[in-house]
Amino acid sequence: MQSATDVLSSLFRFSDENEDDEPEVIEQFVQNIENFSSQYGSEISVSYTAFNLRGPPSNFPNYGDYPQAFVMRTYGTWWDEAPSAQKAYMPQNILAIPSQDFVEVSFKLSVHPLEVHVYETYNPGALVRIWAYVSTTNSWIMLWEGEPEIIGDTPRIFSPPIKKTDVITNILRLEFNHKLLPYYTELDAILLKGRLLTNKVKIKNNMTYSSLFQVYSKPVVERGAILNSVIASNLHETIGSNTTLQTPEKKLKVPTQSVANFQQLPDETILCILQYLDLHSLSRCAQVNRQLNRLASDSILYRCIDLKPFWHCVKSQVLTTLLGRSKFLQKLDLSWCGSRNMIQPNNVINFLRESGAELTHLRMDCCDFINTFVFWTIANVCRHLQELCLRSVTGHSDWICLSSLTMLKRLDLYRTDISTPAAVSIVLSNPNLEHLNVGACTMLTFMDDVAIALGSNCPNLISVDFWKSYSLTPRGLRALSNCQNLQELDVGWCLQASSSGEWLSLIPGAQLRKLFLGALRGVCDRDLRSIVPRAPHLQQLDLLGVRAVTGHVCEWMLEECHELKLLDVSFCDQIQEAQVLEWRKRFPLVSIKRSFQSMHLNSMPNNPYVPM
Repeated sequence: MQSATDVLSSLFRFSDENEDDEPEVIEQFVQNIENFSSQYGSEISVSYTAFNLRGPPSNFPNYGDYPQAFVMRTYGTWWDEAPSAQKAYMPQNILAIPSQDFVEVSFKLSVHPLEVHVYETYNPGALVRIWAYVSTTNSWIMLWEGEPEIIGDTPRIFSPPIKKTDVITNILRLEFNHKLLPYYTELDAILLKGRLLTNKVKIKNNMTYSSLFQVYSKPVVERGAILNSVIASNLHETIGSNTTLQTPEKKLKVPTQSVANFQQLPDETILCILQYLDLHSLSRCAQVNRQLNRLASDSILYRCIDLKPFWHCVKSQVLTTLLGRSKFLQKLDLSWCGSRNMIQPNNVINFLRESGAELTHLRMDCCDFINTFVFWTIANVCRHLQELCLRSVTGHSDWICLSSLTMLKRLDLYRTDISTPAAVSIVLSNPNLEHLNVGACTMLTFMDDVAIALGSNCPNLISVDFWKSYSLTPRGLRALSNCQNLQELDVGWCLQASSSGEWLSLIPGAQLRKLFLGALRGVCDRDLRSIVPRAPHLQQLDLLGVRAVTGHVCEWMLEECHELKLLDVSFCDQIQEAQVLEWRKRFPLVSIKRSFQSMHLNSMPNNPYVPM
């Protein structure tokens, strides 16, 4: 029988030196992690981090929860149902298949992509899109898109049928939709199969790309036709190349009376209709005739702009085009945009200076274009901000300039490198703060100072996420006793706070709906009994890895918490699997989670390296 080492070694096949004229097909695993939106692990460990996607699989064909895999931060709809849930700025822009997370990976060699294999070792089925980056055109193309699936408890190598293309790439981005996941999904490896370029192929492709660039840089458009490329919006890449340009002979014949009736509608009525359209549709409408061009470009329709769904095609020119339509702009979402220098910082700065004075909501999650000057512009121009989201923004030291903002109600700094003085200063400047996320902020070395500032300065606090804050202690948590409106508290993996759970007796419980205590090994039955009676509206409780908690108190909580919907008792040593099975029968309205590890399930195919 062929050994696993031989199987893995056979994945790298190179041609003979005498076969230069024949493109060689190779298979390669991930070499580097370029970017990602979230991870369950932390920056100071490799467990459950994106780093684990590098190289061949570590766990496959085993199925279960293993720290050597890549795990993202959420699953199911629980985070959307929590008090801290964020709403889309433009609901009409939401894609038919939305995504909540992504990971961007690179491979050693650039190839023509033929196949992509994703090794899923726990709760598979969340992958919904695969993109390939084309460096010659500084653009992304979609290789595959599909609905999320419910697969069941089995590992698999997912090999979706990708789009046939002549582009070359060594960078892929995978998007995930977690809505159907019963628990965290885990990825073990990603394999790219593709055709190497020989010298002859390289020469041919260089000529092809040059020709394509010239054609698309100056498109010839039939006047009055619906554009194949919506030039006015610079969102032309998202419409797709399948939309062909109509020739004069093939123009649609629209009854004159119908057109006349629509054009006779008052502008206010047409604007009321147009406000339900997404940016794609508005861009198309602007090309129909002069009247719709004027109305579809009206600033009243651009009070909220959400470009996150179009991250793959939004370039600096898009911001330039939107400048003339954004004088009433209040909400802007640029999250995920600007990868691979598709947006330059200067263009963002100019846009904010021209259109950002009245902004109340700004999201720039995972944006590479953010630098010190963008920070300064936000601080000095966007003085009315109530919401600021900068998730996974790193590499900057001037966070303290954001303390000039004084009207913030929501601040999301997940996985940023903000310092303790800057975080404390921002909290003290914003007494109306309601939602704060400082999870996985490794540079916050004195999290107690942040918690104390919240307790003394933010009486309206609704949710706070300290997840994996290794400097938070019971001293800081006790300060939250002043926040009587607290509805959500996540202190999962705050190991300095795990020595004792006595602080739970001081946490306000009247409004509490979500309480995550993952890995706090000092929490015991007595601590839970001190808070549960005071939390009649508790809906989500995470006790993952809380080893001292017994089945008796869990059963008591299931009986007492009439609004409870989620209970996670994974890796709780005092709780037996048989108890969990019994609770699931007795309390069918509560989703009871219990993670596990399993070796070589019977459902595995005979050859584990055959794609499924």
